[in-house]
Amino acid sequence: MADELTGQPPIFGGSTGGLLTKAEVEEKYAITWTSSKEQVFEMPTGGAAIMNAGENLLYLARKEQCLALGTQLRTKFRPKIEDFKIYRIFPDGSTEYLHPKDGVFPEKVNEGRPYVGKIDRNIGSNPEPAALKFTGKKPYDE
Repeated sequence: MADELTGQPPIFGGSTGGLLTKAEVEEKYAITWTSSKEQVFEMPTGGAAIMNAGENLLYLARKEQCLALGTQLRTKFRPKIEDFKIYRIFPDGSTEYLHPKDGVFPEKVNEGRPYVGKIDRNIGSNPEPAALKFTGKKPYDE
């Protein structure tokens, strides 16, 4: 993707951590969101920061940190901030859009999203593990 990430970093006093060397050598992650007002939020790396009114851009070392901040943005603020986007940034400067991949959060139902690992049966219809032992079959194949 050739999208130029825009926004101001939140006001953060800093911590003893920071981006790891991995962020410059391998990859780092960016989360962007828009806020209607300045609000205090908890940084996934520890500490508190103040988000800017308008567009915000924050670089983090791990995708999990971006997802944790995204969950916080969706649940702890009024009005809810649901327009966040997570990107992977490679050392050469190219970006890849990661989340939400098809525009809908994974916990929401999206028409056309394929099922993964879905087996149409209730738990009482599961095969007996002892009956499958040493047959080479897996319980999810039955």
